[in-house]
Amino acid sequence: MTELDNVETETTESPKRFTYMDCLRGNVPVPTHVNGATIFQVLMVGGMVTFMVTVNGLRNTGFEFLVISHWLYPLMFCLAFLVRTFIGAPLVNKLAPKLVFNRFEGTARTIAMTVLNVCCMAPIMCAIATLLIVGTDNYFMHYITTLPIVMPMAMLVNFFVVGPIAKLMFANTISPSGGLGMLANLEQNAPNLARLLGC
Repeated sequence: MTELDNVETETTESPKRFTYMDCLRGNVPVPTHVNGATIFQVLMVGGMVTFMVTVNGLRNTGFEFLVISHWLYPLMFCLAFLVRTFIGAPLVNKLAPKLVFNRFEGTARTIAMTVLNVCCMAPIMCAIATLLIVGTDNYFMHYITTLPIVMPMAMLVNFFVVGPIAKLMFANTISPSGGLGMLANLEQNAPNLARLLGC
């Protein structure tokens, strides 16, 4: 009876809950399997696009941007997701083992990965956002004056805000370690949902 109780206790033990400080220290695992990595990428891209587009828009067109340019957010999200998938992620995956993984641990590694990710993504996305917001008139001047502003801001927001929020959402809610989170639940019930929808 005691053994059964112990087994039940082990199987029902709640998964580890990560904290904000765990994110900064590099203790929160980033998903590597395809489904998890895609969801995590959506969270990161969504957060960074919201920030970068807003800063770029306010800098170049003022507060009027918030009223007339809502269409830009979904467009930039789609473009950023494509850039991240086909350019940013492959570049980071190629450079990280050489520049980061063998040299840094803990918080230093988190900072290094943030800098690497922003350096791979921000110049491209700033170029696209600037073109869509201000057009071709004096484009290069707008770009070279905006990029030095958004780069450090993107690093700070990625490290202190977007990165931790995405990691906490994924690790604690979507796919908690050792527990049946939203992602695992969806994967388990996908066949049933498909039958229900007549697929």
